Amino acid sequence: MSAALKLRTQNQFSKAASQYQANARVQASSSSMLLERIGQRDLGVCLDLGAGPGVNSFALQAKSQRYIALDLSAQMLAQITQRSERVCADMDALPFKDNVLDTVFSNFAMQWSQDMNSALAQLHRVLKPGGRAFLAVVAEHSLHEVKQAFASVGRTAINNFNSLEQLQQMATSSGFTLAWVEQKVLFDYFNSASEALRSLSAIGATSSEKKQKPITKLEYAGVLKALQQQGVEVKLSYNVAFLELVK
Repeated sequence: MSAALKLRTQNQFSKAASQYQANARVQASSSSMLLERIGQRDLGVCLDLGAGPGVNSFALQAKSQRYIALDLSAQMLAQITQRSERVCADMDALPFKDNVLDTVFSNFAMQWSQDMNSALAQLHRVLKPGGRAFLAVVAEHSLHEVKQAFASVGRTAINNFNSLEQLQQMATSSGFTLAWVEQKVLFDYFNSASEALRSLSAIGATSSEKKQKPITKLEYAGVLKALQQQGVEVKLSYNVAFLELVK
């Protein structure tokens, strides 16, 4: 992800802060899988990377000696209702000393990194020896329905994501051992194409690598028509990579 796209993504998430949690249904499913994997583990000093409005704050705080919520958007962090440490910072430049964290939890956030290799190296740096990162990352082929619908009118809508294989290679290159790797396709269902697209805006996931002119009404109508061809119900698919990494 380029620096320009990261800025646009930050702005999108900031705009979506107040409505994010109500629309993040797939994110809730993936976080449940991560929390199930964690089980009763004591998370020690735990960083919630890309914490957003604190969807997982309560669950993580209950398992942590110290909980830190980090997000690129101050507006997202302002939505957190639990008392917690909040850090507004970039995941590609973590403001922590080396070897200070026991656990990193990141759900649906790391795909927005400007440099995934660098982001994983950052995680390895800040984790203590034996520390673990529990990650759910949007992977290659996600939201292909939206990509195809926008492509039908000559537009690009969603940026490209890394494959599971690429994520594994980058993790091991950063010094991690893979303790758990799984890939699962999660679906979100909508009553109409317009509702599906509004859901992406509501969670801030509308940026693409290619900066474009605003879409015209005619083009948008074409996108809706292409997306609605699925039938009465419209579904969006997320190909999610789940990883447990050990330093």
